[in-house]
Order: sequence, then C-alpha cells, then structure tokens
Amino acid sequence: MKSKNSTRGKPQLADVEDHQLTRFSAIFALGTMVSRVLGLVRDVMIGVFIPVGPREAFLVAFRFPNMLRDIVGEGAANAAFIPVFSETLEKRKEKKFREVVSSSFGAMLILLGLITLAGVILIPELLRGVNLLQPITGGKLYSTEEVGLLTSLSRWTFPYIFFIGLAVFSMATLFTVKHYATPSWSPALLNIAMIVCILLFTSSSTDPAWALVVGVWIGGIAQALVLYLAMGKHAGVWRPSFDLRRKEVLTIFALLGPVVIGQSAGEINKVIDSIFAYKSGEGAVTWLYYANRLVQLPLTIFGFATAAAVLPAASRAAARNAPEEMRAVILQGMRQSFFMVAPSMIGLMVLANPIVKLIFGWGETRHATDIENTAYATAIYAAGLVSFAWVKVVISGFYAVKDTKTPVLIASLSMVLNIVLNAVLVKSYGFKGLAFATTVSYTMNFLALYVVLGRRYGSLWDGPFVTALVRMTAATAGMGAVAFASYVGVMRFMPGDTLLDRMAQAGAPIVTAIAAFLLLCRLFGVTELDSFAQLFRRRLPKN
Repeated sequence: MKSKNSTRGKPQLADVEDHQLTRFSAIFALGTMVSRVLGLVRDVMIGVFIPVGPREAFLVAFRFPNMLRDIVGEGAANAAFIPVFSETLEKRKEKKFREVVSSSFGAMLILLGLITLAGVILIPELLRGVNLLQPITGGKLYSTEEVGLLTSLSRWTFPYIFFIGLAVFSMATLFTVKHYATPSWSPALLNIAMIVCILLFTSSSTDPAWALVVGVWIGGIAQALVLYLAMGKHAGVWRPSFDLRRKEVLTIFALLGPVVIGQSAGEINKVIDSIFAYKSGEGAVTWLYYANRLVQLPLTIFGFATAAAVLPAASRAAARNAPEEMRAVILQGMRQSFFMVAPSMIGLMVLANPIVKLIFGWGETRHATDIENTAYATAIYAAGLVSFAWVKVVISGFYAVKDTKTPVLIASLSMVLNIVLNAVLVKSYGFKGLAFATTVSYTMNFLALYVVLGRRYGSLWDGPFVTALVRMTAATAGMGAVAFASYVGVMRFMPGDTLLDRMAQAGAPIVTAIAAFLLLCRLFGVTELDSFAQLFRRRLPKN
C-alpha cells in the first residue's frame, strides 16, 4: 500500500495515511491483549475453583447473553451504526453527528430493554428441555436439580446483554471518531470482576457458580459505565434522545434487521455447539470452551483489531464513492490480519498440548484426558483461524456500503451447514466433530463472502497481495517447523510435569518460534514487518 505521494493511478487510502490502519490496529491490539490475558487467568481460576457440573451449567447459560451481545451489540456496531455514523460525520459534520448518535442511543435503550425482558422469561424455559436431545447426542441425562441450576443461572446471567449492549454501542461511536484505546481495554473489567468474585465468594457459597453470576453483573455495569464516559468525552454525547423518527435512525434499523438475522447464524452455531456438547458427555463443554478461548486470544487481539480499523476506513471511502480506495483498504486489512494471525494458527496447531497443559492443566482440569481433549479441540479450531479473521475483514466491504442482506444469506447457509455437520458427526466423533463442523462452516462462509465481494469490486487479489501471502506463508511454515523441533528437544531434557517443566515445554518453543518468524520475515522481505517496526520506533501516538 503506497502513501499519498505514490504514483498516480494506484488506489489511495485518502484520509487513512500509509501507516494509520496499522496504528489503529496496534492500539486496539495492545489494549485487547490486556483483556485477553486476564480472560485466560479468569478461565484458569474457573477450572480450579468451580466443579465441573456447575461450571458447565454456567458456561451454557452465559452463552445466551454472549450470543446476543454479538448479534445486537457487535453485529449492530459493525453493520449498522458505524457506516451511518461515518457517513453523517463525513458529509454533515459534528453537530448532526451528535444528534444522530443521541437518537440511536435512545433507540438502543428501548431495544435492549425489550430483549432483556424477553430473554429472562423465555431462555430458562428453552433450557428445561435439554434432555430432549438424548436421541441425537446420547450422553448424560441430567437430574431435575441439575436442570434447575442451569435454568436459574441462565435467568440471572441474561441481563448482562443490557449492559454489554450499551457498552458496544458506545464502542461503535468511539470507533467512528477514531478513539480506540478505551474500547480495547474496557472488556478487562469483566474479567477483573469475575476473578475478584471467584476469590471472595466461591469458598463461602453452597454453589460456587453464583460467584460467577455476581462477577458478570459487576463487570457488565463497569464496562457500560466507562465506555459511556468515554463516549461523552470524545464524541460529545451524554444524553439519549428518543427522536426515533429521524431518517438516520430508520436507516440504522433497516440495516439492523438483516444483520441480526445474519449475525444470528454464527452465534446460534455457538449455542448449538454448547448444547450439543453439554449433552454429548461431561467435560465436553469445558474442552470446547477452553479451546475456543485459546483460539479467540490471537483472533481478538490481531484479527478483530484489524477489522475494527478497516470498517470505519472502508465506510469513509464508500461515503466518498471511492470503491478502489475501499478495495485497497480491504486488501491491506487481509494482509495485516494474515501477518498476525497465521503464525498463531500454526503455533496453536503445533503446540496445543504444552500450551493447554501450562494454562489450563490445573484443578478440576488437570487430568490427562482433559488436557489431551482440550488440545485436540484447540488444534481443530486453530485450523480455521485465518478464515475466522478474514470473515471479519471481508464483511466490512458489504457493511461499508450498507449491504447487510448478502452476508445474511451467506451466514444462514453457513449455519445450516454447521448444524448438519453437528448432527452427522457428534455421535461418532463427539466434541471433535463439533469443533470440525465449526471450522469447516466458517471457512465456507469466508470463501463465499470473498467470491461475491470480488465480483463486485474486482478481484480481491493482485500481484503484490499474492507475493506477500507467499512470503508470509513461507515464514510461517518455517516457524512451525522450528517450534516443533524446539518442543521435541525440550521434552528430551525436561519431560516432567512440574510448573518449571510445563513453562519450558510451552515457553521455549514459543520464544524460539517468534524469533524464527521475525528472522524469516526479514529474510523473505515481508513488508508488514517493516510497517510494524516503523510504528513502534515512532511510538504509538496518543489516541
């Protein structure tokens, strides 16, 4: 990607300078890293302090508000709010922008309130029928007391959607005004709250899963509050308006309807996976949950960080009717996300077992079977990491021009594929079949989005793009070989199971792999390495 002074005729990023997308991605990635590391600490503590029965009941119950957070929260932010807010700010300036945000704020308060009320009433009733899946999944039949705990936890965790929905709305506003710092670190508040509640309440509670519920409430309120304050400071919006007849608000809801359906596909897949896993056998929910958490670490830090920077830039290009600029932004986003995510993909596939053993092999999850099964699930999920990241980048090309219907259709077909694969594979392959179904369905989702968007704006590849991918792939493959060789070498000298042994078995190959990747990128001339090196030499500007 060239700068503004580059040769004429090549796509420009207009108001996005040569290094700006990288800078925004890095800001978001650094803050998100803090949250994700704390999230791993939280998950380790859940495995140590919460017995397997209550733990898996909580994880299934908490999946529902998390699902709706992505559908109504992050999905709405990406597909509806950011394009409309960006267009308003680009064409009609700040006063109009604040009025539109204020009216949208009021609409979200009403929408989230209704969703919360409906969920508190309906979700527990849905979960009462969990044993009806017995003919499909086999596995354990749950007692009346166990089903009662599941439904009670679901009723009390569901209101999290209200607070996190408001938090994500504030994030959309802050992304539009190019403030990335607060949205990046604010999710850490949930992890901190849950960690503190585990330490304070699990020993005194007859059912320790309720400590997690208290943490969810405290963390959700804290996130909503800090992001609301940031929105007021950086966007100038403090109070909601209930002028719901504004043209922009109606446009947002017109976009929101299809995206809710489309976003539901991926999230319903996750819920179905959780319920199928819950019925397929004790421990399966935990194995898939921990594997997903490991895969989400690089995906959120690197893949989502790039996508968060791509969408506002693509939306501004679309508002100027500059499709070549938008295509250039998406290509740059795909290159950046591949550079950051591909090494994580290979690293997790090669080193799944020592990483799982080091992070999660404690307390209730310390048994060899738990570690081995979590490692299998991690490797299978990791195989789809690049597809997961590229879906977020490529879908920005649709959202930027306010097309939410095409992603809906593609995501719905992907959901159907996932459900069919779940039903076919779960009885024979258990949790491995569920993880495989997720990876395959997301990969097909990406390929369909990529083909359709390429037909609209021209092929989403060119000579420099392909060359860059070949160079990064070569560096990544070499890194994977070095990581495996390093792990084999460490196991010869430190094959034990002490903390020091585990740190060496996971840490030495990771450090060696990172060094090898950087060296190979330099050797193969990977330009993304230079972009990030220049960024950090300049130091991150204040956001």
